[in-house]
Amino acid sequence: MRIAITIYLAICIEFGFSQNLVPNPSFEKYFECPATYNAQGSNRNFAPGWTSPTQGTPDLFNRCSFGNAGVPHNWAGVAHAHSGWGYSGIYAYINNSDYREYLQAKLTKPMTPGRKYKVEFYFRLSVYSKYSIDRIGVLLSDSLQQVPHDNIWTVKPSFNYVMDSVYSMKTGLWNHVQFNYVAQGGEQFINIGNFSPEVEVKKFHLSFSKATEPLLSKAAYFYIDDVSVVPLDDVVPKIDSTELTVKKVLKPNETYILKHIYFSFNSYDLEPISYEELNFLVAVLKKNPSWYVELSGHTDDKGNNLYNYHLSLNRAKSVGRFLAGNGIAVSRISTKGYGKLKPLSKARTEEARSINRRVEVKFSEKKKP
Repeated sequence: MRIAITIYLAICIEFGFSQNLVPNPSFEKYFECPATYNAQGSNRNFAPGWTSPTQGTPDLFNRCSFGNAGVPHNWAGVAHAHSGWGYSGIYAYINNSDYREYLQAKLTKPMTPGRKYKVEFYFRLSVYSKYSIDRIGVLLSDSLQQVPHDNIWTVKPSFNYVMDSVYSMKTGLWNHVQFNYVAQGGEQFINIGNFSPEVEVKKFHLSFSKATEPLLSKAAYFYIDDVSVVPLDDVVPKIDSTELTVKKVLKPNETYILKHIYFSFNSYDLEPISYEELNFLVAVLKKNPSWYVELSGHTDDKGNNLYNYHLSLNRAKSVGRFLAGNGIAVSRISTKGYGKLKPLSKARTEEARSINRRVEVKFSEKKKP
């Protein structure tokens, strides 16, 4: 009977994780049973499926260990796993220090453009931490990240989980992070950590804590467990503005691919042929004075990342300047550049590159006071 129950549970667990795109999601697998905190360089994977995108050194904990990397007792505190026998650990904040740690895993397959995904994981503050902070973030990217330092990774995350309180009765318990994400297409890496600069982070010194671990005397250290990226059935299509221009219908909170915006070669100077569609956008914004507009520029795969980022941003700004020059308040316009990070097509043909060179527009309604 015990054998039958064990087999049944194994089948249930396998079925439950069958759609999860994150490998080794609860850190149960290891290359060797961890004995202490990770002192290895970040170029080495610290667990199957997991590595560090920076020079920081995340830790692995498991019940197999009887040393500083055990579960529930380890060098950073006392905590049972959220599920299973293992979890990871990272420095999320150190007072008066830029040192941070991050986790990175490659998904089992890239995300599909326009498809919605449920992203979730659990984290908790380690018992021996002398500081508590209010946030942790997630970055979904299309390429392997290898940041050449162990300081704050200054990149805008895909999602920032910010708690209402820096310290509460739940601080030392497992906290659940969950959000839905609509894929641009091609994202295949998940990164977890605190991406916020220190001036944005709210912190609380746990002066009443009796913990004496010197490595955590100025730190907020988070355990991480049960990371999940699951595809949902919802598909959010991008709408071709060609048809919408004919119908004269636009809606907020939808992304439109502008098909008739042209620039000089390797330039962000607008060609005159673009003016007809841009004048249409001006008319839409004047008709809907409570709407804001977000413009995002994109390039093809030619050229290096930095150059393409600046080119895409400047092209979005050129469209923004046209709108502002035709009576749209600058406060209603925001611009972003993505370079070649979010292609609509992964092909290397000229036709695909032509599709990927674009400006997208998204309207949003003004928030009520």
